[in-house]
Amino acid sequence: MPESKRLMSKTKRILSIYHLFITCDEVSKKEIRNWIGNDWNDKTISRDIKLLKRAGIPIRYSKSEIAFILVDANGKKDRWALHREPIYPDAESKKACLYIDKIARLTKLIRFLRGMPDEPCEMWYRETFPEVSKRTMQRDFALMHSIDYLVKYKRAWEDLYYKELDGDKPPGHYYFEEPYPYGF
Repeated sequence: MPESKRLMSKTKRILSIYHLFITCDEVSKKEIRNWIGNDWNDKTISRDIKLLKRAGIPIRYSKSEIAFILVDANGKKDRWALHREPIYPDAESKKACLYIDKIARLTKLIRFLRGMPDEPCEMWYRETFPEVSKRTMQRDFALMHSIDYLVKYKRAWEDLYYKELDGDKPPGHYYFEEPYPYGF
């Protein structure tokens, strides 16, 4: 279970909520509160869901399910629905727009990591986010690691394959190691 309210950052809380969406068919506010901690009120949860929507996560409230669901382009329930383009309201500050971009990037990273365990992820990251600096990539991977998406760095010379090669030792790579089948 995620950290207590006192220690949990806004970004970690939002990513924890996103994790629920991609691991459950429907998610109620009560389930979110149980997951992130009962200290958070409905207003904060609603703001977090609104931010996820702005980041391109296709979330909709289903009256029949009495919960939030992820939907595909046709409006049908699909917890692996593709991300949409982020939405930047006109009155948003540059800082707010950068934060929306960050949440969009991190949720795409979570989606990739859950679909590609034990695969090098640095190349995918660089191809998907070419405008992002290497330092930001390292911070993103460190954040994933802190929320139990265990992104690790493995030096190439630690691989048996590269131990057999003579000469140059290529740089290492980041890879995802899922600690247990259900994420967090």
